[in-house]
Amino acid sequence: MPSAAVDTGSRRGFFITFTALLLFWAAVLVTLAITVVPDGYWYSYFAIDYSVGFIRRGLAGEMLDLFGAAHYFGGLAVLRWIPTVAFVLGLAGVAWSVAVRSGRSQRRRLTALLIPVLPFGFAFALFSARTDLLGGAALALFAVLLTRVATRATVMASAVFGLTLAVLTLIHEATPFLFGLGVLSALTVLARHLDAKAFWTSVVAALGPPVLVALALAAFGRQKVSPQLCQLVQHGPMNHPLAGKPTIGQLLSGFHYYVDYHDWFCRAFLPLFDMTFGEGVRFVGSIGVVALAGSTVYGLATLLIGMLAISHVAGVPVRRFTAILRGRPLAMLVGIVMILPVFATGVDWVRWWVIIAFDLGVVFLLYTRNQPEIDEPPTRRTLIVFAVGAILLAVIPIGIIPGFGAPVPM
Repeated sequence: MPSAAVDTGSRRGFFITFTALLLFWAAVLVTLAITVVPDGYWYSYFAIDYSVGFIRRGLAGEMLDLFGAAHYFGGLAVLRWIPTVAFVLGLAGVAWSVAVRSGRSQRRRLTALLIPVLPFGFAFALFSARTDLLGGAALALFAVLLTRVATRATVMASAVFGLTLAVLTLIHEATPFLFGLGVLSALTVLARHLDAKAFWTSVVAALGPPVLVALALAAFGRQKVSPQLCQLVQHGPMNHPLAGKPTIGQLLSGFHYYVDYHDWFCRAFLPLFDMTFGEGVRFVGSIGVVALAGSTVYGLATLLIGMLAISHVAGVPVRRFTAILRGRPLAMLVGIVMILPVFATGVDWVRWWVIIAFDLGVVFLLYTRNQPEIDEPPTRRTLIVFAVGAILLAVIPIGIIPGFGAPVPM
């Protein structure tokens, strides 16, 4: 009995210590994001509106217009954080569902503490703060909801989610293609009570509206309007350290170099925005086989590390999870095919793999909540591997690298 008390006390100390370290790590990352990493690139996702007609990503710019011309850069500074905050809240919802809503155990707490340091975790939300993260947040909350509803409610929830994703597609046109695999995986694994008819009805309700919006953007969205869009962007200083060609030491010390935001946006961002589908394919091809192959290997390793980390901490075998996915091979094929156009037209191949890891990882995390292993006490080896692995993932955030070989917008 005394030894059990000591063991319980030592494990309580472990959780308290690790939680404190996790909070400190998160505070350091936020400080770096605010003081060192320039926000100008994230601003670009909100600088385009519908002033020149129906175009992709125009809804994000309409959000900026709510702040008024006098608060242009203040509005951008606020909007830049919306994808990050939304995505973190989505991850928090998953952690809450695993560690609190479905029961309490030490493994559940360990699994929840693992989520922030996963490749698609907190660092990814901070340093890959693009507007497609809004779709990731919606997927996380949709997956949590699927763990709580019955068949009829699943179809209704899918319809509401589909309309939400349709709106988010007007903010980032790749949203349904990036998270389609996650939607299909969530319906396959977390809504196993669905028969074939209800399953495909839910799929159509969840993915039909956003895909239709994306197709409408491709068919009717205005293209080659960069001169008009350039005129919408205000002049103002933007910190762009790389444009000053600093040394590594200067970068680490918080080196600042200011360029005019209007000039940078028109020179560096709009040519990428103005690309057609065919031009995007050629641009990806120009990166070269070596860089794309390197991104693929790195991305696959990132996916594998994330899934194995979840499996080890929760104690649930990955093969049991993948066996359920293989039960609906057509659905998985659709999810894989949906993300192929993103790889074909976007050079951030590591980023796409990290999002695939998110699609599958969030569903795997929620799947573990009802498995018997997660309520078994963790062994000392599990705690040691968890601590070492989590620290390595925190110190080396492998998910924030977008890809290899892509030119940096200068």
